[in-house]
Amino acid sequence: MGFPSSHTLKWILIVLLMYFGLRLVFFAVTISPNVPPDEVIHFGIAKIYSEVPFLPENSSKTYEYGLVTDIPYLYYWIMGRLLAVNIFGIQDLLFLRLLNILFAFVTIYFVWCMLRLLTDDRLTQILLIVAMTNTIMFSFLSASVSYDNMTNLLAAMAVYYLLAFFKHRSGNMLAASIICQLAGSLTKNTFLPLALVMNILLLIHEFRNIRAIPSALKDYVQASGKRGLCLMFAILVGLSLNVQLYGGNIVHYRKLDPGMSQVLSPEIAMQYRINARNMILTALKVGSISLDTALEMASHIKRASDRRSTISFIYQYEVNKYKKVPLLNPLEYIVPWILRMMATIFGILGHISMFNNWPTIMPFVALMMLTGLGTLIRWRAREAGGLPTFLAVIAVFYGIFLMYAVNYRLYLHFENFKIALQGRYIFPVIGPIYVLSCYYLLRLFRGRYTRLGVFVATAIIFVAFDLPFFLIRATPKWFAMPLK
Repeated sequence: MGFPSSHTLKWILIVLLMYFGLRLVFFAVTISPNVPPDEVIHFGIAKIYSEVPFLPENSSKTYEYGLVTDIPYLYYWIMGRLLAVNIFGIQDLLFLRLLNILFAFVTIYFVWCMLRLLTDDRLTQILLIVAMTNTIMFSFLSASVSYDNMTNLLAAMAVYYLLAFFKHRSGNMLAASIICQLAGSLTKNTFLPLALVMNILLLIHEFRNIRAIPSALKDYVQASGKRGLCLMFAILVGLSLNVQLYGGNIVHYRKLDPGMSQVLSPEIAMQYRINARNMILTALKVGSISLDTALEMASHIKRASDRRSTISFIYQYEVNKYKKVPLLNPLEYIVPWILRMMATIFGILGHISMFNNWPTIMPFVALMMLTGLGTLIRWRAREAGGLPTFLAVIAVFYGIFLMYAVNYRLYLHFENFKIALQGRYIFPVIGPIYVLSCYYLLRLFRGRYTRLGVFVATAIIFVAFDLPFFLIRATPKWFAMPLK
C-alpha cells in the first residue's frame, strides 16, 4: 500500500487520463461515422429528438432508424437537448462525440471508486486505470455517439452506490443506486437484467431488516430533509416513466421490447436494416422465401455494410444447411463465445472491424488464466464486507444472461454464431470484472518486485493493444471527416 507514494500515484493517474483523453479526441475527430457500431442510427435518432420537446412520432422520416417510440429514450432525449445548445460552430456529430467522451471519464471515475471500496492499494488502482483506459473497444466506443456510453456510466454508478450502501449504510447511497437503475432502464433495455440482479442482492442483504423498512424510510426522509425528498421524488418520476414505457409495451404488444414489425407494418419494418435482416433470415429459415428471393430482398437494404453482412448471413445459413452443420449445445457454446467476446473487446467490431484473434489474443488469454488462478487461491467470501462476492455475482449473472438469454437464443434461432455477438455488450459490467481482475491478479503475488513485474507486464499488454494495435492495422477506410 505504500508503493508508489500518494504523490506519484496522483501524477501517474493524471498522465494516464490525459493520454486516454487525447486518444479519444483523436478517434472523435478522425474516424468515419460509417465505422462505429450503429453510430449513424444513434446520431439520426438524436437529431430527430432535437426537433421535438419530448417524444417524436414514428414517420417516414424515422423508419430507416427503427422505432423512435416504445423504446428506451433517455439517451436520445438528452442528446437532442444538447444539440440545441451547440453554439460552438462545430459539426453536430463531432459535438455529440465529444460529449460522449465525458461519459467515459465519469464511468472510469466510478469504477475507480468501486475499487476503493475494496482496497487502497495504489498499484492496483493504477492497474485498474490502465486497463479501463486501454481496452480498445471501450476506447473506440467512448469516442462515438452511442447509447452504450450512457448505459455503461449508469451501470457503474448503480453498482458503486449499491456497494457503498452495503458498506456505509447510507440511505442517500441506496437512493442514488435506485435512481441510476431507473435511468439506465430508460436508456437501454439490456439494463433490466443488471437492475434485476442488483435488487436480488439488495433483498438478500437486507432480508433480516425487511420489517424495519417502513420506519427506516420514515427516519430517512426526516433526517435527510430536502435532499431526501428530492431523491424520493426522482425515484417516483423514474419509476413512473419505466412503468409507462415497459408497462405500456406489455399492455399493447405483450413484450417489454417489441420489434418494429410488431408496432408498424412489415413493409415499413423492412426499411430498418436490422429488422430487414432478421425478417429475411427468419423467412428463409421457415421456408417461406427462396434463396434468390432472400438475396433480392437483401439487395434493397440501404447501407452497404449492412447489405453485405445480411447477404453473408444468408449464404452462411445455406452452407450450414447443405453441410448439415450441427448446432452447438449450451456447454459447447461457452468457449467460442468467450473467444469471440475477447476478440471484439481487445479488438474492434463495427461496420469495419479489427478483430484480435489468434495468436495476438494470447497475452489476454494468459492474463485471464492468471487472474482466475489468483481469484481461486485468494478468494475469501467475507473479505471486505463481502463486496468482492457481490461484484462477482453481478458480473457472472449478467454474463450468463447475455450468453444464454441473448446470444445463444439468437444463435439457435438464426443458426448463425456471429449475430449480435459483440464484446461491447458486456461493458455494463466491465467495472466489476476489471475491479475483481486487478484486485486478485496482484493479490496472487506477495513480493514487492514480483507484483511490480506483473503490473508492468500487464500494463504493457493493455497499452500495446490499444492505440498501437489500431494504428498498425487501420486503413484509409477508417478515416473521414464526420457528418454534419
